[in-house]
Amino acid sequence: AGTVSGTIRLASGLAARVPANAYLYIIARERADGGPPYAFKRLRVPGFPYRYTLTQADVGGMFGEGIVLAEIPEMYLVAKIDRDGVVGTQPGDMEGRYAKNPVAAGERSGDILINRVY
Repeated sequence: AGTVSGTIRLASGLAARVPANAYLYIIARERADGGPPYAFKRLRVPGFPYRYTLTQADVGGMFGEGIVLAEIPEMYLVAKIDRDGVVGTQPGDMEGRYAKNPVAAGERSGDILINRVY
């Protein structure tokens, strides 16, 4: 119950545009319009489709101590391919959002289609 999981896919035609040295960020945010993440993962771009799970170990310190992923009633899921791994959006970065946002902890079908290129 204390996790969020799903599968991340790329929209048709985007696979060839993903640099080999890019990073994938999987983010659970407080608000639809951004803000600090409740939880996130950062990893080198894997093969797609990619099955992910956010757990308590992925909870960031931005909200302070004591955030329990299992107790968050509402969060917004985003996946981002970042060309350089540095915070901020650059031309060529890609993004997708869970179509049924917001979700609660325990969501097991948080599938995200990356379909936007900056």
